Amino acid sequence: MIAGDRNPWPALGRVFLALSYVFLFLPLVLLVVFSFQANRFPGLPLQGWTLAWYEKMIDQGTLLPALGHSMLVSPAAATVGTIIGFFAAYALNRFDFPGKTVLLGIIALPILIPPLILGVAFLGLLARVHLNGTLFSIFLTHVVLVTAPALSVIQLRLSQMPRQIEEAAWDLGATELQTLMRVVLPFAVPGILGGWLLAFTFSFDEFIIAWFVSGFDQTLPVAIYSILVASMEPTLNAIGAIVFAISALVLIGIEVLLLPLLFRKDTEEA
Repeated sequence: MIAGDRNPWPALGRVFLALSYVFLFLPLVLLVVFSFQANRFPGLPLQGWTLAWYEKMIDQGTLLPALGHSMLVSPAAATVGTIIGFFAAYALNRFDFPGKTVLLGIIALPILIPPLILGVAFLGLLARVHLNGTLFSIFLTHVVLVTAPALSVIQLRLSQMPRQIEEAAWDLGATELQTLMRVVLPFAVPGILGGWLLAFTFSFDEFIIAWFVSGFDQTLPVAIYSILVASMEPTLNAIGAIVFAISALVLIGIEVLLLPLLFRKDTEEA
């Protein structure tokens, strides 16, 4: 190759990566910008700045309570689903028993069945036991829905742990419960964290099942749909900006507080 020639592919790769990031984040940036725009209909050029849509969102009394419901149901459903997913993943990795493959398929069914069918089925079941139309009904259905994604992430992490580690702990006098709590659980923490975040995302974004089983206590996606049916409200941009800010703060908090602790622990063990 001639000395003056340069390989263009790294530069093209950087340009492609930059364009990809612009494509992904431009809608979010515009969402935040339009939430402060004075004009009722979003568009460019901007026609002044205002906080009126945030004030209207607060006065409206629908979106903020719905956001509160989602922030109550989703973490709870993600936590319970992740706990169930951890024990199920441990059993599937640790033990061999008849029907193991069938059990794994049954656990994965909720994410394979169309949400519309699941919503009708859950509505019929919960109506018979008089649990429909409450936040608790949304919580129960979301636990069923998010257990499989959490299990898959945790099972992937546990599959990387050699079985000899548990056997060594037993040889050193640890009981099965002590081995589970002091060996298996710390090793599975990254998978548990990833499974919880994935389960939370599934629950927070879920609309169809929540629309069927919720009553007057709506989650945020159901409340947004109810507003969109009537008209396009700029207050949706405001609530979207708030949700984006919460998500960004959670991710920053995880990277700043939790990840350094995990990496420090791995370094000390090494």
